[in-house]
Amino acid sequence: MAQFSCVVQERGIAVGRQAELEQRLTAHHVDHFPGEETSVNWTVVPHGYMFTEGRTSTSSIISCSVTGTTTRDFRETYMRGVCDLWSEITGCTDHEIVVSMNESATG
Repeated sequence: MAQFSCVVQERGIAVGRQAELEQRLTAHHVDHFPGEETSVNWTVVPHGYMFTEGRTSTSSIISCSVTGTTTRDFRETYMRGVCDLWSEITGCTDHEIVVSMNESATG
């Protein structure tokens, strides 16, 4: 089972769009890993607790753990897709979205 861990800002656009983001992340994952189940976990950081360059951060962090191994090209395409869908839904720029993907050998 794959697992998304999303860290978002209180008062941020992503907080109000969690259901849509969750649906799109799950659909994106199934497009790349047919039949694999996913879960999405959310951490909402209180306003004023994350900073970028000394200012309150507007960033979101999306981490996905997948079962098995992939190629570099596959990971790049997968993570670009996550970034694109997040940007489409929230209006965040690439500079406000951190995407990571890690692989495990077992399920």
